[in-house]
Amino acid sequence: MSIPLPSMITGTGEFAALAPSGVRMLVVDDDPRVRRAIANAMMRSGFHVFSAEDGLPALMIAEQTPPDLVIIDYNMPTPGLDVVRKLKAVHGPAIWIAVLSGQDDETTRSECFDAGADDVMTKPAQIGELKRRMVAAARTQQAFVEARLNVERNDRLLAYGAEAAAMLAHDLNNGLAVALGNMMYIQDVVTLGDEESKALGATVRALKRMSGLVANFVDIARFEDAAVKPKVEPTNVRALIHEVVDVHAVGTSTVRFEIDCDPALVGSFDGALIERVMHNLVGNALRYCNKHGVIRISGKSSDLLDGPGVEICVFNSGPPIPEGLRDRLFAKYAKGSNGKRGFGLYFCRLACEAHGGAISYEARDDGSAFGVRLPGRR
Repeated sequence: MSIPLPSMITGTGEFAALAPSGVRMLVVDDDPRVRRAIANAMMRSGFHVFSAEDGLPALMIAEQTPPDLVIIDYNMPTPGLDVVRKLKAVHGPAIWIAVLSGQDDETTRSECFDAGADDVMTKPAQIGELKRRMVAAARTQQAFVEARLNVERNDRLLAYGAEAAAMLAHDLNNGLAVALGNMMYIQDVVTLGDEESKALGATVRALKRMSGLVANFVDIARFEDAAVKPKVEPTNVRALIHEVVDVHAVGTSTVRFEIDCDPALVGSFDGALIERVMHNLVGNALRYCNKHGVIRISGKSSDLLDGPGVEICVFNSGPPIPEGLRDRLFAKYAKGSNGKRGFGLYFCRLACEAHGGAISYEARDDGSAFGVRLPGRR
């Protein structure tokens, strides 16, 4: 619809009151002159203004950058009330909408309010009155505006924190890999006394655990972005279990380790990833096992829904995980029974799912059991 500007919006005087800071406004009108006039006037009043020539681009802008206030033309190629309904359906009372209509009758006004409009103004609209109404509306929306600004501020801080943590983890991961490689090289080529060998062995085991934790942190983001593809190859399950137990059993005299796995059992999976899963599970089992208890790791062939596979179970005696914590056990930053939050089991879940497998928890009378199911047994 194209109508001469004076019939759409009148008045050029400035209005002293300014909008509260940070308020975003979306102006939607198919007449470019009216759209520019309203947008310029609102910007001079302190609003952050976006504009659109019709309903579809208006909805796209609102999806990407939710506005706090909307001024929308009643009569456009996309009916203005259709846009009002869609905006209110998505954003509810967080968006305040004024409709500009060339028809000043009870039926039209009722239709506007029934569609969800918060105000209706008749064309030609006085720019001064339009400013006053928008500034007043902004004040009524202030709680929603402040909530939105807080969310956006927190999102920026979280994004910055995640980026900084990812960079730090990446550098730590590289440094630990170099340190671990050098220590293992020294362990292989240098002959040491008993005390020196014990110290070096303890250092290697500590570096392995630290390297695994940092690698888990790095890979979680990559799993979430579907950027990790497991390197599937034949892996001896018992040998993998033994390697994990050898790291955790040293220096532990109050817990007994048992392994129940056929020496010939071979699975097809990414051995490095699943080894880190096992380090998480065995480390947790050691942490929560009762004094003089047992940690039992078993491996067996298993028939899964899509064919044969392997199942590895890590059991520890002692009290089971409290029932109230089990629903979110494999969620990101899930709370443990000690009240602390972590992401170890979340990493385990992502690693198993990346293989097309799964991980589960079972509370038993005498303890807790975690089961890892992986497809592709050979």
